[in-house]
Amino acid sequence: MKFLSNTKFLLLTTVSLWASAFVGIRAGLESYSPGGLALFRFIIASTCVFFIYHFRSREKTMPLKDILRAMLIGVIGIGLYNFTLNSGELSVPSGPACFIVSQSPVISTLLALFFLGERLNFLRIIGMLVSVGGVTLIAAGINEGFTFNLGLFYILVATVVGCLYTIFQKPLLKKYHAIDVTAYAIWGGTLSLVMYAPELPQAIMHATVSSTIAVIYLGIFPAAIAYVLWGMALAKIPASRAVSFLYFSPIIATLLGWIWLNEIPMMLSVLGGLVALLGVWVVNRSYVSVISIETNIQSKSI
Repeated sequence: MKFLSNTKFLLLTTVSLWASAFVGIRAGLESYSPGGLALFRFIIASTCVFFIYHFRSREKTMPLKDILRAMLIGVIGIGLYNFTLNSGELSVPSGPACFIVSQSPVISTLLALFFLGERLNFLRIIGMLVSVGGVTLIAAGINEGFTFNLGLFYILVATVVGCLYTIFQKPLLKKYHAIDVTAYAIWGGTLSLVMYAPELPQAIMHATVSSTIAVIYLGIFPAAIAYVLWGMALAKIPASRAVSFLYFSPIIATLLGWIWLNEIPMMLSVLGGLVALLGVWVVNRSYVSVISIETNIQSKSI
């Protein structure tokens, strides 16, 4: 399908689905524990990806060492990420949580500097500092005052490991199809959550219908579909450019949290979000500036 070859479509769809996940997680946590929610969600996601994986024709198969590598990436970037994110959202509303996680381009840029050899210029540094300031305001607005609680710590851990997932997945996507890499990552992440299996049957029996529907939605759309689309987009463009689209997710998450969960955003958090988006604009301008300079140099040399 042609629309699946459009990178912007893939990224915007992924970001929209992931933004809705922050609200869905809050709904699921009404009946499920952070670990149980993560396991239930990715059992569903693993099942969906199983059919996607086996109905795709492939010319190249992954050797065992790269399969294990992809699964290990999933343990960190899916298993640990979702447990810490769920734990954080027990006390942090979906809007602020999404704002904080969406600052991952700042961390990803630094990681890409060390692991992928991407460049860092002065304008990019300024943009990242502005975004960090925005995150500070968001955190201060969670409880009408800055308190570094355990929930916020979990969200920050989730942000870091989410970045590691993107950075470490990129080399594999250069060699193998995104569906294959994503499938093994999801299966690895699911296996890492099996320790929460004993509590899951009872939780399902006592859960509200709305919470269970939320988890099913999380497993099919923000997990299975969104992770596959993200891998397809990441295979086409640099990691730092892909993660920059995540700055659009807080707007969607905040609106959904307001409509679905009646989480009215505080003005300080809204201001922090605007400051963070300003930082993203500066970071993106730094890429445009570099491209313009390189184009001028090439034209002069010709």
